[in-house]
Amino acid sequence: MSTDALWRVLERAAAEDLEGALWAKMIDAHGPSAAATAHMDQGMRGRMLSGIFDLLLLEEAALDALMDFEIPNHRSYGATAAGYEALFKGLTAVLSAYVEGFEETAALKARCDHLLGAILRRNP
Repeated sequence: MSTDALWRVLERAAAEDLEGALWAKMIDAHGPSAAATAHMDQGMRGRMLSGIFDLLLLEEAALDALMDFEIPNHRSYGATAAGYEALFKGLTAVLSAYVEGFEETAALKARCDHLLGAILRRNP
């Protein structure tokens, strides 16, 4: 994983309204996400976006421990495989606007694919 390439993308994206753009893309990709996230206020969505950014940058041991805790927790709130797929599709689409060059494109795609695979292996 190229952490430096991901950092560059996130630094460029940090000044924008990523939270609104991400949730809109996710809901466009998976309609039930609207109902599943209706209880969330802007602060909660912002904290979740921060957590997603943490996932992009965490080392594997920490990532595994976090996912082992969070996936069952989110399952209890109704998270589904289709919802996670929509989330990472939306994340990739939104962050792709801030990508410059092949290294960043490859790093973003590889990391999002890796994270989604790790989530799906835990049967959300």
